[in-house]
Amino acid sequence: MKIGIIGPTKLSSLEGVNKDTVKIIKGLSKLVARSGNGVVVTPDKGSVAEFFAKEYLNNGGKKVYSIIPLKDKEFGYSWLNLDLGEKIDCNSWRNQPEKLNEETDLLLCLGYAEGVLIEIAYSKWFKPKPVKIIKELVSGQLPKESIKKINVEYISYKKFRI
Repeated sequence: MKIGIIGPTKLSSLEGVNKDTVKIIKGLSKLVARSGNGVVVTPDKGSVAEFFAKEYLNNGGKKVYSIIPLKDKEFGYSWLNLDLGEKIDCNSWRNQPEKLNEETDLLLCLGYAEGVLIEIAYSKWFKPKPVKIIKELVSGQLPKESIKKINVEYISYKKFRI
């Protein structure tokens, strides 16, 4: 199984949500590494996903896949960590949420941001899958009317299992 790790572009943006953010993400990355499953990330430098992937590898995780728009001429990708995992080209940033969803079997949400909301929405159309949102890393639940047809589960990091 491949688990998509989604969260804010800046790890520091979660500090106001939970002072134990780093500890929680380290614990989750260790659990995922021990499960033997691979992870799929868009590895922005300093992001929640990059931090998770590095911790996952430090804990013996087997495989990281990085979604990167290698052909993007509009925005480029200089802010991504190109040394983290096997590259999967999504062509452009416009295709990133779709490709992330195509490559994953489960999304693990470690905090909200604009891009995260798009990635969750795409889980409805491209290879529908469960989205596990870690309650301790978000400020609240998404509006019910916006997730009616999306398989969203809010779960404590203490109860997350694969």
